[in-house]
Amino acid sequence: MNRHRINILLLSAVIGFAYAKDSYTISGSVQNESGETIKKGSIVLVNKADGAEVKKTKISRKGKFKLKKIATGKYQINVDADGKGSLPVNVMDGDVKDLLVIIKNDNKIDTPKEATPIATVQSEETQTLDTPLKTKKEEELLPQVRAFDQVDKLQFEDQFFEYESNLRVLKNQIDSLKSIVLAFEKKQTMPNVSREILDLIKVPEFQYRIELKNGTVVLGDILSETDSSLVLKTQIGQLVLKKEMVIRRDKHEEPEPKVIFLGDPFVNIYPDRHEFSGRVKNVGEKRADFVRVVTNLFTQTTKAAGQDSVFVKGSRIIYDSGVIADTALEPEQTATYSFPVKIKGRRKVQYHTMDIHWNTTD
Repeated sequence: MNRHRINILLLSAVIGFAYAKDSYTISGSVQNESGETIKKGSIVLVNKADGAEVKKTKISRKGKFKLKKIATGKYQINVDADGKGSLPVNVMDGDVKDLLVIIKNDNKIDTPKEATPIATVQSEETQTLDTPLKTKKEEELLPQVRAFDQVDKLQFEDQFFEYESNLRVLKNQIDSLKSIVLAFEKKQTMPNVSREILDLIKVPEFQYRIELKNGTVVLGDILSETDSSLVLKTQIGQLVLKKEMVIRRDKHEEPEPKVIFLGDPFVNIYPDRHEFSGRVKNVGEKRADFVRVVTNLFTQTTKAAGQDSVFVKGSRIIYDSGVIADTALEPEQTATYSFPVKIKGRRKVQYHTMDIHWNTTD
C-alpha cells in the first residue's frame, strides 16, 4: 500500500514538472521609433540555435502580442509590420513579460548582442543615460590665461600711492573742517543781533551811585528822602535804604567822549571862499567815532552864505559792521583839520559858526 502511494507521488511530480516546463509565456508590445504603437503585423519566434520557427502570432489592435507554451531556451523574436525589428529572448524558469520591440522603418533587422529580456533597436546616433556625453576638448573649455611672465609684478618696496603727501592733504582738510565747525558752533551759541535791535533795547540810566558799608554798590534814582532813609528806584524795583548804612553817594555819570577845539581856527579869506584849519582834542573818557568839523557862513542879516564839513584825521578803526575808518579820536587824542567853505553867489560874509559832531559806538 505504501509502495503504491510513493509511485503515485513520483508520477505526479514528474507530470507536474513536465507540464510546468511547457507552459512558459512570452508577452510584450510593439512600437516604432517615434514611440507610436504598432497595431498590425506578425510576430515570429525562432530558435536561436538553428533558426527554426517555434511559434507565430499576430499583433493585436492594442499593439500587444503573446506567445504561449514556450519551452526553456534561447530565442529571437522577429517582427514584420510597417518595418522590421528583432529582439533576443531567454526563457529560463518563468514567463517573460512586458517586452518592448522597436520597429525600424529602413527594413533592416539589427541583431543586438545578448542582453536583458527588454531591449530596443537604436541607431548609433541615439544616446542613453549610459552613453558618455561628447564634450569639447579641454583646451576649448578652459578660459584664456595670460602667461605668468606677462603679468606685471609689484615689487616689495613699491607703494600703491604716496601716503605721506596724501596724509598731509587729509590733515589740512580735517583742520579746515574743524575751523568751519567751530565757526558754526560759535554762531549758533552767539545769536546775530542787529544794531537796530540793540538800539531798541533801552537800558535805564540812573543818576546816583550809592555805596553801602558792606561793600554793595547800588545804582538808582532817589524817589524820596527823609532824615533816616532813602527810597531808590532800581532795576529790580524800589529799595528803602537806611542812611546809617550809606557811606558814599555820588552823581552817577556814564563815561562819554567830549571833543573840543584847541584854540581859535586859522581862517584864510578869499572872494569866493573861506579856508579853515586848526586842531581838536577828545577830552572825554570814551572814544569818539566819525569826528567831523562843521562850519557855517552867514551874512549880516543871518542869511546862510555857505556850509561845509570835513572829517578829522584820527585813529583807524574796523567796526563790527565791516566799515573801516580813520576818523576816531581816543581819549586825550588830538587831530588836525583843514577845509574850504565856498560862498554862495556874491553874498558878503559877516561871521561864521563852527561845531564838532561825533558818534559813539561800542
